[in-house]
Amino acid sequence: MIPFKPVIWAQDPFNLSEADHSTIHHLLIDVQDTQPRYRAELAVAETPQLRQHLCADTSEEAARQRKQIGVLCDPMTPLSWEEAESRAASTLAKMTQQERHTLMQGVGWISMPYGLPAPLPAIPALGHYMGNIPAIPRLGVPPLKLHDAGNGFRNMPGGQGKAGSTVMWPCSLAFGASWDPKLVEEVAAEIGREYRGKGSNLILGPSVQVQRVARNGRNFEYMSGEDPYLGAKLSAAYVKGVQGQGVMACLKHFAFNEQETNRMTESSVVDDRTAWELYYPPFEAGVAAGAGSVMCSYNRVNGTYACANEELLTRDLKQKMGFRGFVMTDWWALHDPAEASVVRGLDMEMPGAGGETFFFPDKLEAMEERQDGSFKGYAKLEKTELYKEPARRILAAAHKMRFFDAPACTPGRDCMDPVFSEQRSSANLALARRSVRESIVLLQNKKSLLPLLNVKRLALVGDAWKAPSLSTDQLGMFGDYYSGGGSGHCYLPPERFKTPHMTVTAYAEANDIYTTSSLSNNATEALSVVWDADVIVVLVATTAEESRDRASLHLDNGADALIEALSKIGKPVVVLVQAPGTVVLPWREAVDSIALMFLGGEFTGAGWTQLLFSEVSPSGKLPLMIPKHESHTVEPGNDPEVPYSEGLFTSYRAPSASETAAFPFGHGLSYANFDIAAPEVYECSALLCVATTVTNAGSRFPGAEVVQAYAEFPPEAQEPKLVLRGFQKTSVLKPGESERVELSFTARDFSIYSTTAGGWILQTGVRIHIGVSSADLRHSLDVPVTG
Repeated sequence: MIPFKPVIWAQDPFNLSEADHSTIHHLLIDVQDTQPRYRAELAVAETPQLRQHLCADTSEEAARQRKQIGVLCDPMTPLSWEEAESRAASTLAKMTQQERHTLMQGVGWISMPYGLPAPLPAIPALGHYMGNIPAIPRLGVPPLKLHDAGNGFRNMPGGQGKAGSTVMWPCSLAFGASWDPKLVEEVAAEIGREYRGKGSNLILGPSVQVQRVARNGRNFEYMSGEDPYLGAKLSAAYVKGVQGQGVMACLKHFAFNEQETNRMTESSVVDDRTAWELYYPPFEAGVAAGAGSVMCSYNRVNGTYACANEELLTRDLKQKMGFRGFVMTDWWALHDPAEASVVRGLDMEMPGAGGETFFFPDKLEAMEERQDGSFKGYAKLEKTELYKEPARRILAAAHKMRFFDAPACTPGRDCMDPVFSEQRSSANLALARRSVRESIVLLQNKKSLLPLLNVKRLALVGDAWKAPSLSTDQLGMFGDYYSGGGSGHCYLPPERFKTPHMTVTAYAEANDIYTTSSLSNNATEALSVVWDADVIVVLVATTAEESRDRASLHLDNGADALIEALSKIGKPVVVLVQAPGTVVLPWREAVDSIALMFLGGEFTGAGWTQLLFSEVSPSGKLPLMIPKHESHTVEPGNDPEVPYSEGLFTSYRAPSASETAAFPFGHGLSYANFDIAAPEVYECSALLCVATTVTNAGSRFPGAEVVQAYAEFPPEAQEPKLVLRGFQKTSVLKPGESERVELSFTARDFSIYSTTAGGWILQTGVRIHIGVSSADLRHSLDVPVTG
């Protein structure tokens, strides 16, 4: 047990002395002895009527009263930026220079408490988070408590987060495969509730980068997949969902951090048109949805580190996109303390302890003394002015999220209870189970082999059937077949985790289905158990982790050879694939059915069971293109400069995509069959509105379909042949049931970015193609725009 020193705070914790305020960040304390007794007494007087009154009142006086008596309004609707900035100005005017500086720099992370030097100390900082900005009690400024996401609330050394006390959600790329903004908003809201319950008020997500390098080790974190329009819709939905629960979103990683190879040093060389058309839209959408923070990335962009890049942070993000929140570094991403990052658009350094940092007064003074003009006129600013703009932005974001309005635990003092609290519920577990089901992509289903409704003898083959949920180094840096490795990793202990083999065999036993198993990728062993089976179901996988790119796009442990061997014995073969992103499937034509799940979290087994045996059809669609061969993808760059020389022509946008795709972008089969009626144009306030009717034309299976709209620009626009510009997922339709789908388009949807004009130019001669994938387009119409 880690020793602690009990401290009793008899006075109001929001009015501690500066000495007390400093002390609490250095102590590991007993929560039972630090609960303010006055708060418990005042809370007794709270009534439902008082709570309703105080939660409806958005004034600062009501906020003070809510905080004083411990009233938490759930959910807390974020304030407008105008109101938040007005309140921030009032708070800022009362702050000292040192207090402003306090907001700009973290005081350590979960395993590196403030005041302890690197390397990591042996004693973790219990009751802390991955990032911590201390409170300013004199002014009632609450602490910021930042924590990692990816598959859910990250588990860390010392029992941080108590493994298994939150949901291990599917990875973000799986939500991309759902093509369902409503589902993403629901999931984000549940994740927000978990984070709030854990005491964290800032989730380090969503990751919304558009994938460029198929082998990128972090692609499982990026919900945009390979498309900016898809990413934009899902980014906005996530921000809305999580911030509606009083937890601030952080859009990351800005920008062009599309590979892990040399991520700390490489310079992504990107032109403005490629940036604005292909890589910026998910960030723009998140900003428009009100995201409170953005994380800048490790890499350089056009020669300058992202976290000190004025064109990136100030010109593009804050000025052109209109971002009104604050920019934080990725952890230790402030590479050069001599750079004037603060005046180039950076607002906060993370995590702040254990190394040389920029946001110290002596660094600012040294910066201001430089007269070489390298800071473009900022060198003459006073220190107080340098501090004010970052502090104002941080305060505005905190006010917007109403952090000032509610009681909050303070890291290192009284966050132990929430950090270790149980946050699993029937509601979030049911949603996690549904989200897995809706993200599975059925790639192939010859002779309608799936679902296996009348099969009585199954052979289960492959090492992924029994794969455990791993926490091999506590930091979770290694991925498993359910959650990728690194800062996005989530772990579920054995007593709460069911492997796919456990789930499927339990269903089989309950339904009189006889199973045999070979839980390895050894072909000889597998051949010994499959002869009596009606169908062979192979489960194979691969994973990935932060800080390294994948060695290849093939599945692990000789899976390809195993499947090739099984495909030759004349029995029906179903292949289930778990992956962190793009994979190559060289045996695809030799097997009957293939389904793909992007790392699905704790309900992976339940998802596969539903796919195999349920009459509810899969409805996932590929958020990326599955290539025929690895050579058909963009490789990670190994040189100091990584030119984005392909420009806009990645994934399905490449001229050769129709020849190189094994399964095209947007593809996903169903057990049902859908008719898409000819589209009709109808009057609306947008530039163009189109409606179609989707009908389940099958006779047995219910299912949902995703209607997709792709724009084809005239040749002179020099655009890819097809670009996604609209989509909508239907509800689950019974056989014979129909649903009207409406798609609206803006001028931006039919515009290209002009580097000469520095903005968007509407194009004429554009056609819209409507279908169910980038390669299955069933109707076309001209966009009625004239020059």
